Amino acid sequence: MLKKMIFYSTCLSLLGCQGLTLPTPKGTGILNLGSPGCSDKPTVSLNAKNVEKITFNQGRISKSNQVSVEQHVGYTFAAIAGDKLSYSTDSDVCIWVFTPDTEIVKGKDLLKTGQYTIQVGAPQGVKNFNLEVGLGDLQTNISPTTESTPTINLDAKENNLQQQHDISQEDAIELIKRWYAAKPQIFGPPFDGNLVDQLTTGNLHTNTIGSAGSVDWLKENQYYYQYNFSNIEGVIEFSNSQDRPYIKVRVSEERYLHGQNGIDQKNSGVYTDNFIYFFEKENGTWKIYDYKKIRG
Repeated sequence: MLKKMIFYSTCLSLLGCQGLTLPTPKGTGILNLGSPGCSDKPTVSLNAKNVEKITFNQGRISKSNQVSVEQHVGYTFAAIAGDKLSYSTDSDVCIWVFTPDTEIVKGKDLLKTGQYTIQVGAPQGVKNFNLEVGLGDLQTNISPTTESTPTINLDAKENNLQQQHDISQEDAIELIKRWYAAKPQIFGPPFDGNLVDQLTTGNLHTNTIGSAGSVDWLKENQYYYQYNFSNIEGVIEFSNSQDRPYIKVRVSEERYLHGQNGIDQKNSGVYTDNFIYFFEKENGTWKIYDYKKIRG
């Protein structure tokens, strides 16, 4: 379990940072919706009290607020490298999107894993706005592996009689992406248990933040994980017709376990492995029930 934990340090997480003023972005180039009077980069810094954390549990979401030339608002969200940001508004506002390292995104392709920030301001005066935003489907560019994988016992009595669940492959991928993007805040400061509640149930929830779970072990022993990259290389197999839906994916990661004596080399480094993720619906929402490393 520990070998799959990740931590990605970013100032834009805004978790436990009351009163934080975000740094001026280093990048140039604008991502806005064509409103006249918008500068290449904002001249107003965001304050944490005006920034809201959003998750795309239900796909695209709508946000409304009021901004001015002097007071902007922001929204932070987790993304995996390869995501595509989609947005629309009929309001006369300026919009900039920052990467996890405070560069301005040029276009809709999100090239890094971590917390992104959307900043909304007014080109002049005071403006009310309505904004719809979402993440596009993950694009995979490799073919399913032809290597054999072990048979997974899903406790199905009659596979051909199983009713299909209302989770699609795209839904499953989106849920896995949110899990990988959330790991930095789960397995490192601030060790956010709310993210675990949002994304997991069953075995994974218990093994992560239950009594004597992974997070407790990390905090008690003063360890945390740093994660340098996480790439979902492709989908191997998906099924929504079993007792418990699952998806098999191939993942490449680089992670380092930090402790009081430095980096634990035995639990650090780069790896590429195949994993199977199982899903279960809880109160009408699909969550990750468990996952396992599989031979490929």
